[in-house]
Amino acid sequence: MAYRFLLEVPETLADDASAVVSNVDDAQVLVIRNSHGLGFDDPYVDMSISAHSLGVIDHIYRWIDELGLSRPESRVVVGLVPHGGRRLCLHEMTRSSVVAAIRRDQPWVEHTLPKIGEHERDIIRADAAPPAASAGAVAIAPAPPTTVAAHTVLSVDMIDTEDTLTVGGTEYAVIPVLEMARAERFYREVFGLQLVQRVRRDSAGGWEEVDHTYVHERASSNNAEADIAFLKNGPLGLALRRMGRAARLDYSRIENAIGISVDAQSAARIKAMVLMRGYTLLGSSGDAFEFRDPFGIAWSIRRTG
Repeated sequence: MAYRFLLEVPETLADDASAVVSNVDDAQVLVIRNSHGLGFDDPYVDMSISAHSLGVIDHIYRWIDELGLSRPESRVVVGLVPHGGRRLCLHEMTRSSVVAAIRRDQPWVEHTLPKIGEHERDIIRADAAPPAASAGAVAIAPAPPTTVAAHTVLSVDMIDTEDTLTVGGTEYAVIPVLEMARAERFYREVFGLQLVQRVRRDSAGGWEEVDHTYVHERASSNNAEADIAFLKNGPLGLALRRMGRAARLDYSRIENAIGISVDAQSAARIKAMVLMRGYTLLGSSGDAFEFRDPFGIAWSIRRTG
């Protein structure tokens, strides 16, 4: 089902805003009308937008960034009005907070949207939560000899993550995968993520930590595979969730989008791997580039420093 919201812009910028939205493959402007609730002489218009994903928000933010309208002191306000009617001023909010507000606001979300993260929060109690990894030892399985670049993730923007899971004060983006070993290897090599712990369901429905002797191939043959692997690099946390051999998972339909900022050396290494391995490069300009990884996640990489 499509997301719907109003984009509120000055009348003089309506044509430009319409062009920005129209250039997004899965978004369109349905209706343009005078803004409501701000007075008859208000110079704004409301653009009713329908989008199958919320990637359009990133395009809107790029547009207002170029115009200088995302600065806190901007007198020209570009805003969004979600289904519930609350006005959101874009220069006062981050991309991720706007996306989250729109997702929560849709009237169909409570009935149809998959909520792995919320489901986990409901069932994780003090006696059933994935155990926090100890400072001394982590559940790291023997890894194949691979040279992993020491990337440093400086900041994270959960642009549009379908599910998140908070454990031990860290927010992890939940990534559904079919092959846990392949996914762990990819995120270790490309982003320098380190394994924090692996957990699996026990017979009582709680969580148990997988010990350090865990080997993917052996666990698979013994039907004792981990259900979730927690990986982390600085503020970036991923929870790889094994969906099971019988699951039908189409990575091309996954709409998770995550932004990170890294130092210049790390950005160059990541981009080199993207190009050499033939991953889908979605865009590149200035200090940033975007690509889609083999597990359907759209990554926005920004170089700082």
